[in-house]
Amino acid sequence: MAKHAAVEKTVKKPRRRFRGLVITMVSLLATFGVLCVAAGIVFWKFLDYDYDSTIQHMTNEQLGITNTTLTKKVTNIVLFGVDSRSAKGYSGNTDSIMIVSLDEIHNKIKITSIMRDTLVHMDEHGYRKINSAYARGGPELAIKTINEAFNMNIRHYATVNFAGMIDIVDAIGGVEIEITEAERQLTNDVILYEGDKLGTEKKLIRKAGLQTLTGVQAVYWARLRTVSTAEGVNNDFGRTDRQRVVMEALFDRITGMGAAQYPALVEALLPYVRTSLSHGDILGMAETVLGDTTFEQTRIPQTEFVINADYREKTGSSTVYYNLEYAAKVLHAFIYDDMMPADYIEQNGVDKTPWAK
Repeated sequence: MAKHAAVEKTVKKPRRRFRGLVITMVSLLATFGVLCVAAGIVFWKFLDYDYDSTIQHMTNEQLGITNTTLTKKVTNIVLFGVDSRSAKGYSGNTDSIMIVSLDEIHNKIKITSIMRDTLVHMDEHGYRKINSAYARGGPELAIKTINEAFNMNIRHYATVNFAGMIDIVDAIGGVEIEITEAERQLTNDVILYEGDKLGTEKKLIRKAGLQTLTGVQAVYWARLRTVSTAEGVNNDFGRTDRQRVVMEALFDRITGMGAAQYPALVEALLPYVRTSLSHGDILGMAETVLGDTTFEQTRIPQTEFVINADYREKTGSSTVYYNLEYAAKVLHAFIYDDMMPADYIEQNGVDKTPWAK
């Protein structure tokens, strides 16, 4: 059962109707290994997906990898969610960025959200929001930017788009989410508004509490910004918290499904995915993702070490500004040392030293 960490989100204009909702697809990608391993063993034909081998032929220098000492017992995959309407569209800014870490040492799957407005220095582009790297240079530049910003060694990615999202959620029978009364009311407002504009179903959420949300309900629930999370988290900070709540709900749902249900789900999912993971890579995940694993999640940055959540000096638009070197230490502690950010902060304090020149 997924615990609720509610998120805020506004009712946006129709042309931006799916912004921020890539989390549904990204959440499914968190269990992509589970699905494809099972499908690969029994239904290999379903593994005909959009495979991108470019990354695997790039050098460490080209991918911004300088730290070659990180253990190979942890596999990191960055998941990008792009604001695309076409089933085969994989361009644009990444509205969701998550690192999925398959930790064989501690038998865990760890999810780290990276705030899309994070201020980074991006090669010849100068200071930019991290979510613009994908639009400027595809997954290659996006991965390089993440590796350089957080001293990582990522060589794998998966990109998902918005097309077909409602159908995919419905393909797993919906997701269980705990919602507040304020969220219920606002989600219903969005359902009615978008139903009139776009012709989507107008099935309303009838009561607060733990609910199994349909594809439409889950999609629009994930749009909310004008209502705080149950923990009082606002804006994009709350959005990333909600992304991980949905991810955990999807993880629970999918891992609880029977093998007979995998083919239809994989068939629904794969048309909306481009990834650098080969068949061999996917099957190689079997021991971790199908084993006795637990699920943990966090966000970078934590609010404690944010220097400025509305920093505009370098880009002219609002960015989230924090010490990247310190954030890298927090991230590494979570992924490799199995230490939650709160514990790292308690033991080591907070570094708010400015870094942008």
